[in-house]
Parts: sequence; C-alpha cells; structure tokens
Amino acid sequence: MSALEPDELTRLLTEAVETIRPSPDAYRQIQAGIARRRRWRLPVFTLGGMVMAALIGLAVVAIRPSPSNQVVEPAMPPVMPTTFAEPSRAATVPVPGGTGRSGSGGGGSASGSATRAPTSPPPTRPTTSASSPSVAATSPQSSAPSITTGPGSPQLPTPVAKPAGVNDIDGDGQPDTVAVDGTNLRVKFSRDGQLAQVPLGSITTPLNSAVVDIDADGFGELLVQTQAANGTKSYALLHYVSLDQLVAVTPPSGLTLGAGVHGNSAVGFRCADKTLQISKGSSNDGTQFNVITTTLAFTPDGLTVQDSASSTVRLPADSSPFVVSCGALS
Repeated sequence: MSALEPDELTRLLTEAVETIRPSPDAYRQIQAGIARRRRWRLPVFTLGGMVMAALIGLAVVAIRPSPSNQVVEPAMPPVMPTTFAEPSRAATVPVPGGTGRSGSGGGGSASGSATRAPTSPPPTRPTTSASSPSVAATSPQSSAPSITTGPGSPQLPTPVAKPAGVNDIDGDGQPDTVAVDGTNLRVKFSRDGQLAQVPLGSITTPLNSAVVDIDADGFGELLVQTQAANGTKSYALLHYVSLDQLVAVTPPSGLTLGAGVHGNSAVGFRCADKTLQISKGSSNDGTQFNVITTTLAFTPDGLTVQDSASSTVRLPADSSPFVVSCGALS
C-alpha cells in the first residue's frame, strides 16, 4: 500500500469529521428529544408509584393472618360468692294434671311437671324461718338463729377486731347508729349504710341501750331496755347474724333479761368472759334471797345453758346481783 499524499489525507479526514459537526438542525432534534422525555417522565413516575403502592397493599393483605388463625381468649367463668348457702327446698304435693301446691303455704302451678320447687333466695341475703322477730335491711322479718347463722357463719362479714370496738355492731371498726321509732328499733350500719328496723313491741324512752360484744366474735350485741314497771326493768337482746340482719335472742325457758327486785322475786344479769350470766332470786321475807345464776353462751342455735350455781344473799347488806352489768348499762 502506497502512502497517501498529504492533500489526500486531509481530504479524507475532513470528510470523516464533517458529518458530526453540530448544526442548528441537530440542536433542534436534541431539544425535541429532551422535551419528549420531560413530558413522559411525570406520568411514568406517577404510574410507577401507584403500582408500588398496590404491590405493598397486596403484600400486607397476603401476610396478615386470617380470622380463623387468631387466638381468642376464653371468657372467665362466673365467680360464685363464698357466702353461698344451699337453699332449703320446700316439700310439694303432687296433683294430677301436672300441677303442684307448695307445702309451705304458697300456691302455684306448672305445666308438664307434678311438683314445683321454690325459687332460691339470693345467697348474700339469706332468709330465715318465722319463729322469732328479726329484721333485714329492707323490711321486718321473722327469724331465729339457725345452723347457718351466728359465730363462724359464712353469711357474716369479716370483723376488723375481736372483740368489737365501741358501739360497733357490724364489725367494720366504726360505730353504728341506734335510734327508736315508736316500738321499732332502727340501726344504721356503718359498713354499707343500710338501715335495719326491728319491731320489739315496746321500748322505753328516752332510749336506754348498749352495744357489748358478749361472745367476743368481733360483732357487738345490742341490749335495749323495753319496759320499767314495779321496780324491775326488762331488756331485749339483739344478735348480729348476717349482713345487715339482727335477730332478737330469747333466753331459755324460765330465764328473763331483767334487773330489779319486786317483792319476794328478783332478777339480774351481767356480761362475763364470753358468756351471759342471768341471776334469778326468790325470798320468803324480801331480804334474804336464794339465788340461782345460770351461765349462757352464744351458739348457732342461740343462747345455750353452760352452767348454773346457787348462792344466798341478804339485802341490802350484801352486794346485789339483781342489777344489769353490761357495758354502758352497768
């Protein structure tokens, strides 16, 4: 190959470079291409963002657990109160035709069954039998201590101290309020503000009463003077048997709660160490008395005789046992 002449080489180089020299037309083409890219850039970016958001949403839905895979905590079972007592069931007499009448005096009928059991009472406010006057917080009732009431009964709240404090009947550590309304005794309990009303038949006025925790169980017994005649005073004893419920406790047969001397007979009582002592005296001359002192204790059935002792006193020389000596009634 022969060498090119300088002029020929210059011509060839000029022809090779001439095609890429900038020209107004090339500039216009470049600017048009840039403008086209700018017009498409925003829609493309917007569409790409929407597609990305849709993909993220689908991913969230895909990885979220379905309701069937969720763990549901079971509901807590109902809590039965610790004071629940099984209610007694009244006897029923079957009657042809699927009806029955309660043996306790209430009438009723039921289809498809020969007998009908009474509705059980609320466990927190137990009802009691109508054998002696008693009271609940809402209306007077008749009741007597039974095997499910009294010291150690599950119906009783927990006392804060044993024995109970001053004028504390319901065992919450605060004094309760005692008032009289005719022949009804009203007690407002500080534990829950409930009002109990006890019909006593008669109450002396002004009210003469005392709260004494005789059995030292943390609940105060309430002593109320009911009468005063012929030199002898009579008293009623109320016992706290369940929440907001007082029961009038009657001493055993032949014993009375009183204080004083009337002719040749006399009576008195005192609160001793977790017991109640009743003294009953008889005389031939009104001065020398043969005295029988009976010691009683509280049980679920009421006042129960524990012991008895005999003695002789001559009045007024000897100290008289025929007085009341219980707390504020001393």
